[in-house]
Amino acid sequence: MRHQTYNEEHSLSFFTKNIVRLFNSVVLLSIVLGLGIFTLIIGYYNYQTSMNDLRNKAANIGDLAAISLKEPLWNYDETAMQDIFAAILLDTDVVAIRVLKDNDEKPIAEKQREGIENKTFSDLLQNPVNIETTSSIVRDDKPFAKVQIITSSDKVQALIRHTTLLISTFALVFVILLSSFIWYLGVRIIKKPIDALRGSADNLARGNLNETINTSRNDELGSLALSFDQMRNAIRKKLSDLAVLNQTGEKLSSTHKQPDVFSLSIQVLLNKLSAEQGSIYALNESKTLVLKASITPSQQPGTVDLKKTAERLANETVASGKVSVLHTNNITVLCIPMMDGQEVDGVMQFMGPQNTFTFSVEDEGFALTIARMTVNTIKNIQMVSVIEEQNRTLEEKILQRTSELRQKTNDVNSMLQNMRQGIFTIVRGGIIHPEYSNFLSEIFETKQIANHSVFPFLFHRSDVGGDLLNQLEATVDSMIGEDAMNFEFNAHLLVHEYTKYFDDDKIKILELDWNPVLNADGQIDKLMVTARDVTELKALQRETEKQKAELDIIGQILSVSKDKLLEFIQTSKAFLDENEKLIEVTQTNDGSVVATLFRNMHTIKGNARTYGFSYVTDAVHMAESAYSELLRDPQTPWEPALLLEQLNSARACVAHYETVFKGKLEGFSSGNAPAGMDFSVLDNIAQAVDGVDELTAVSALKKSLSLVRDAINAANSEGLTDVLRGILDGVPGIAKQLFKEVPEIIIHDQAVRIKREVAPMLRNVFMHIFRNSMDHGLEATPHRIAAGKPQNGTIQLDVIRGNEDVAFVFNDDGRGLALQAIREKALADGKLAEHQPVTDEDIAELIFIPGLSTAAEITQVSGRGVGMDAVRKFLNKYEGDIKLIFTGETSPTGHRPFKMHITLPSKFVV
Repeated sequence: MRHQTYNEEHSLSFFTKNIVRLFNSVVLLSIVLGLGIFTLIIGYYNYQTSMNDLRNKAANIGDLAAISLKEPLWNYDETAMQDIFAAILLDTDVVAIRVLKDNDEKPIAEKQREGIENKTFSDLLQNPVNIETTSSIVRDDKPFAKVQIITSSDKVQALIRHTTLLISTFALVFVILLSSFIWYLGVRIIKKPIDALRGSADNLARGNLNETINTSRNDELGSLALSFDQMRNAIRKKLSDLAVLNQTGEKLSSTHKQPDVFSLSIQVLLNKLSAEQGSIYALNESKTLVLKASITPSQQPGTVDLKKTAERLANETVASGKVSVLHTNNITVLCIPMMDGQEVDGVMQFMGPQNTFTFSVEDEGFALTIARMTVNTIKNIQMVSVIEEQNRTLEEKILQRTSELRQKTNDVNSMLQNMRQGIFTIVRGGIIHPEYSNFLSEIFETKQIANHSVFPFLFHRSDVGGDLLNQLEATVDSMIGEDAMNFEFNAHLLVHEYTKYFDDDKIKILELDWNPVLNADGQIDKLMVTARDVTELKALQRETEKQKAELDIIGQILSVSKDKLLEFIQTSKAFLDENEKLIEVTQTNDGSVVATLFRNMHTIKGNARTYGFSYVTDAVHMAESAYSELLRDPQTPWEPALLLEQLNSARACVAHYETVFKGKLEGFSSGNAPAGMDFSVLDNIAQAVDGVDELTAVSALKKSLSLVRDAINAANSEGLTDVLRGILDGVPGIAKQLFKEVPEIIIHDQAVRIKREVAPMLRNVFMHIFRNSMDHGLEATPHRIAAGKPQNGTIQLDVIRGNEDVAFVFNDDGRGLALQAIREKALADGKLAEHQPVTDEDIAELIFIPGLSTAAEITQVSGRGVGMDAVRKFLNKYEGDIKLIFTGETSPTGHRPFKMHITLPSKFVV
């Protein structure tokens, strides 16, 4: 395929590379196409005309035969019919004739030309060369037969072929003669002048610029010859200018004085332009033209006005940076800018009479080149002067720099010898550079440092694992030799602190600082590492943190009473002991067991947060999270060892509070009276006993006993406000965590006192209830304002004393119980069937199911679904209970207001 394309292109080039050949070929091809089309048209016309004549002739013969055969056919004179057939066949174009009855295909008589008798009439009809003509034979205006005549077109077609051949022959002869004539004219008129021009061009290309070119023709070839002649003259001029430029350049390069350079440049242009005066002006620091050199004849052309005009033209040239020419009073003034890159450094100015001063567009390039050569030469001379001056001072500078470098080297060495930090650099391949600080040997207790691999040196016998070490090696290798940005991308992968082990069980904690050292190309040449021994600092930090934590714990203990602290410790230990026993006897993930574990731990956390024991809160929260995962996914493995470890962590934290109290704060307690004992109670009992003697009346004795009983009851009970004191004190902190206003708390306790045996349980109960009220009940400030409520919510607790029990009625002015959210959560958790009919009371009971919570997220306040479940469990232990009683209708948001009724047997109150 490529070979075929090459042949086609080569064939075309035979015509396209010769203009005469191409012109003749186009003309001849046009003539041939014209004659061919003309021949086809004439042949087609003759064919159509001859065939129409033949058809008309066949129709006439048919009509004549029908008239002639009418009588012989009617009388059936066969001899007469045959004579008529013979007469018709005398026409050489007729090949056969027959007569048929009308509407009958069977011939009555027929006759064919001699020589074709072996062909049937049907065969003749099927031959496309033959023409069939049918005429009706009529008698008394009625057709009774028809005559068929077959006429051959062979003679007509032969005549047409002959005529076409004659025309084609004539056309071919005409084309040959015409092509010869055209070819002669092309060679005579076009080819010979073109060959002459081509010969001239070849001579010019070979450097023969004296070649004579005939420019006498007035046609396009004459214009082309004139262009060639002008090009030859331009080349002559350019070569002459180039020779002058080369000669001038050689002279300038050997000139070392500025005046000589200016004089030579002015003289070259004076000769070139035939000017009479030349000057060079240079710009000084104030951008003013100052005369540097001038060549002036004995009689200067022009006047004072001409000098002012020339000065103005020179300034314009400086401003424009282009060649300027001015003709005035038969004097030509030329200003050439002396360019230093894109800046004008000066002006070369020439003047002379117009009739002798010659300056054309071609001369502009020559003049600008001379000006630029002048500027470059002056700069070179100045540079040589500067270089000579620098050479004179270079040795002194080198000595000074060498001294400074030696001093800096000494300073660096002194610093490396005396600084108390380990500094070294890592070069390509992870090798330690020989220059490093002396203290590095003391830190790592070895002298084998220089030219050793950095990774074994730093991390042998350390807590840096193999995977991390491999990653570190790859990171360092990817930095050295790369762009500085690579360090920024990978700096987080470097080790900055680790522990290293030495002989004699010595342990050091080391800090590493990594910094890139860049080369001139902005690439990382090496890494500088600073190593510090921070073992003592870390120990001091740990001791400081320990002391700070202990001070925090002391402050937290001092913020509550001794009774509250000891009660918290006692109840927390009880919950922890119960959880420990449950973990030890449980073998699998039992939901009821986990719920109890969760409830106990959540209560400890709530109490700790209420009293502000933050360290206990954090320790308990870890165990609580593990229980939450066990509740969330029953398939979570039961790991008693891990659970006991978390439990012991919480126990240790509680024990630490007790240790701090007993070791540092117990001396601040009042006397050795029992916890919570009021000495006035003892005084009341003593007074009541002193009032009893043997003569005392029964009524007085009863009164004294009553006083003793009241005193004992008072000593063995607490007021409700005192029981809730820690919870109430913690409400502002909870409000701050939830970004809510501190609510107003109203308590109507009816002077009821709570026996000490149930006081801790009741504190646990109300701890959960107050927290849930703050988190779920009271709205955030913007929502309360939008609902037309005061910014500060209200929480109210009323005590109702009955014969058999006492009721604690708790309510707030929040949004109410989220019935719809509770129902959806119960459906999602499988605690409620999809189509199970339930009342609002049934839905309210769902909040006591373990793990059910509508909180959007788990917080330190609530959200794990354990609070209300724990409340009911605590109350049930003391024969108490809790239930919700609705106090209004459901709001559009799906919330319904309610009160909590908490009941305890009357025996627990005084």
